[in-house]
Amino acid sequence: MPRVHDVPLCRQLIDSAEWDLHGGWALGDRIEWSNRACGLASLRAILLAYGREAPTVTELLKLAVKHEVLTPRGALHAGLANLASDLGVPSIAEPVPTEDLLGRLDSAPLIVSVTEQFPEDGRKGGHLVTLRGYEDGPNPMILFRDPSRWGQTHDRVPLSRLSASYTGRAITFAPLTTYGEI
Repeated sequence: MPRVHDVPLCRQLIDSAEWDLHGGWALGDRIEWSNRACGLASLRAILLAYGREAPTVTELLKLAVKHEVLTPRGALHAGLANLASDLGVPSIAEPVPTEDLLGRLDSAPLIVSVTEQFPEDGRKGGHLVTLRGYEDGPNPMILFRDPSRWGQTHDRVPLSRLSASYTGRAITFAPLTTYGEI
């Protein structure tokens, strides 16, 4: 039976009160950073799923800047994996072929690189989402958490549609057992 992991939805849009409270203004424009915070919001969701202390997206952003995890295009997968490990959830950035996603989801959620809104036009990557499980079928439905505005109202996509925009790159995590224990 497929496993569905209890992964909360965390938004990449950084709230202005959070930004001010945690000194985000020192980094520059809140909206500009919010547009690139999908990986950090996904990491926050993973930390919460594993029952770990989860810094706000602004606090994660400050850590990411300090550890040079961010590029002008977004977060480095290996950097996010290192941050997750440092925060108590062992992880690794690695290639995961589409045909291996379901097997991986049986034991843990994944952060994967896709194109926002999962278009089927050949574009690949540029956005990070958390895969949290699947529903069996001829074209399994993949359950996900997408920190973008679109993801606030969408939480599942057929595997065929996901694979059309999936880069094959993922951040994998130690098996998630009951109550977030590793």
